[in-house]
Amino acid sequence: MADVFLQYHGDSLYLAAFAASLAFLYWREKKKQGAAGKKAVTALLLAVVFVFNEAAYQIVGRLTNATTYYRFFWMLPVVFLLAYTFTEAVFEGNRIQKIFAAAAFLLCLFAGANLFFLNRENYNRPINIYGLDPNVITIADAIMDDWDSGQGLARGKDQPTAAFDMYLEYQVRTYEPRILWGISRQAYLYQARHGYDHKKYVRQQHMIAAVHEGIQNDGKALRRSLIKNGVDYLAIRSEFDMDSYLAAISVISVAQSDTYTLYRVMP
Repeated sequence: MADVFLQYHGDSLYLAAFAASLAFLYWREKKKQGAAGKKAVTALLLAVVFVFNEAAYQIVGRLTNATTYYRFFWMLPVVFLLAYTFTEAVFEGNRIQKIFAAAAFLLCLFAGANLFFLNRENYNRPINIYGLDPNVITIADAIMDDWDSGQGLARGKDQPTAAFDMYLEYQVRTYEPRILWGISRQAYLYQARHGYDHKKYVRQQHMIAAVHEGIQNDGKALRRSLIKNGVDYLAIRSEFDMDSYLAAISVISVAQSDTYTLYRVMP
């Protein structure tokens, strides 16, 4: 659970803002009613019991893919409490609180929509406002540039289909939704559980072996899989040194990022 929590901005300023909101709510209730802040305490207890513990993570994992969807569960109490606290400060606070809330809002606008996604490795506004791996932007832009230069028209398709490793795949859809997946999430999850058994998602398993692990097996089988799945591009880590292997099956290099090489599948 800890690894997944950190993967989805668990080390960002969201939790600090969540703690500050709890403290503000507790102080406000105590000052207003002369008693302990029941709302703040209740919110904290509910978050701890139903979200921030290993049991909740395991239950989510039994119902769905916890690695992907647990982020929504821990973000719910955090985001809603932040919104509630900000609204309270704006509409029911005194003059000083309203000024503070307005200043915080303006700071968010000037610093960028991803203000609370700043983490311990990045304390200033990032040049990459999406907060994505720079390789994602380089590869996605290269695909669309190549596609718009005539590849799309030549292939008679509106959108390109590309095969990525799992790390790159999840981020590309955030940046460039026009790029279709050549390998489905279900195929990746199946392969992670069963290995390369070639009993299910057989063609996609050939592609996973190449793009995710740089395995250079039967090139003809990979070529058939690419054509059958309508894949136009592959993005593979350059360290796998796949140029010669792929060139033999008419898959050529067209661009490169710091870590990845982009290949075009020739018709």
